Amino acid sequence: MAAFSLHTFLLGKQYIGVEHFTINNEDKVALLLVEKKKEGLVISKKDRVSYNGKIAEKWDTKIPFFVVINSNQVIQKEVLGVEPSDEKLLHKSFPNTNWDEFYYEIWRLKTKSVIAIARKSYVTTLLEDYQNQKIIIAGISLGVCSIADIIAYTEENNLYTNHQNISKEETQIISASSLESAITYTINDLQIENRQLLAFSGILRLILNNTLNTGSIISYSDELYDNYNQNTFFNKGIKIMVGVILAILLLNFIFFTHYYKLAQESSEILLVNKSSIEDVSKIKQRIIVKEEKVKAIDGRMTSRSSLIINEIANKVPSSILLTELTFNPLEKKIKAEEAILTKDKIITISGTTIANQSFTKWVEDIEKLQYIHKVLITHFGKNEDNETTFSINLTLK
Repeated sequence: MAAFSLHTFLLGKQYIGVEHFTINNEDKVALLLVEKKKEGLVISKKDRVSYNGKIAEKWDTKIPFFVVINSNQVIQKEVLGVEPSDEKLLHKSFPNTNWDEFYYEIWRLKTKSVIAIARKSYVTTLLEDYQNQKIIIAGISLGVCSIADIIAYTEENNLYTNHQNISKEETQIISASSLESAITYTINDLQIENRQLLAFSGILRLILNNTLNTGSIISYSDELYDNYNQNTFFNKGIKIMVGVILAILLLNFIFFTHYYKLAQESSEILLVNKSSIEDVSKIKQRIIVKEEKVKAIDGRMTSRSSLIINEIANKVPSSILLTELTFNPLEKKIKAEEAILTKDKIITISGTTIANQSFTKWVEDIEKLQYIHKVLITHFGKNEDNETTFSINLTLK
């Protein structure tokens, strides 16, 4: 993956170069669209038309523009010397000039320098035309000086522009040309027509953001470049920030929805569990109450049965021998997987007697007890040992 480049991020990967030139007193423009791709720079579109104050609508105004002003409003001179001082070279070529009113650019060769100048008012008016079309200029150059940035990439001794011949021989660098047919040059393996040569020079300077030329127009071009980058950074930064904020809000919404559903499910589970716990608590409370009631009833029944049995036992005469006493006897024998049934409020008594009258009186005395509802003699007779046996059922009130 390619490393992030702030330069590419700000300028993008498409660039437009425009050369303003004059032929037969007619202002024209040569335009060139270059794209930066994996294989290098590629020419995507080119044109040469008359200039009426507007750039054709087919050109994307959001792409950075580099403008080369090479019209009849630009004066170019060749001067001997390559002094590093701009002031000395300007004084040689244009003495007594008020430089507050002019932009200038100096291209230094081996023995000579090319100086191009243009009035600031003209440059300002031209750039205002672009501004009115919402085109932001990212760089500017005067005359043929931008050719300095590509001349080292070709072996040609003469390079033609739209109306000039530029020679590497320093006897005469710039001369007029009436060449009408297009000439194609190979610049670093890229095929460039002479009609877009200066436009491409400007694009290359824009991409490299570097030139050996000097002058007030270079300072102004650097200012335009910085302004373009600042505007681009602000606009793209705002879009990126809005995108990031929207992405964060979307993620927050997704997470919120997810966890809100989980929270709702947890709340529902908690409510169900709470309800279940409350139900269990209520059931336990009912069981406790019932257990207490059962205990109370069982206690009372135990106390009552003990009292009855004690009273019955106290009334048993000496002539009667009790062999069995059952409280709430079984209705039938106990069997597996069957409920155990008992005869409530029933006491069965069995035994032997040696005095019938004593037995009868004992039965009558039992029947008179306040807890006894009825006494039923279920058996009375002799057994195999010639003993008188009996069985009675007591029904309690």
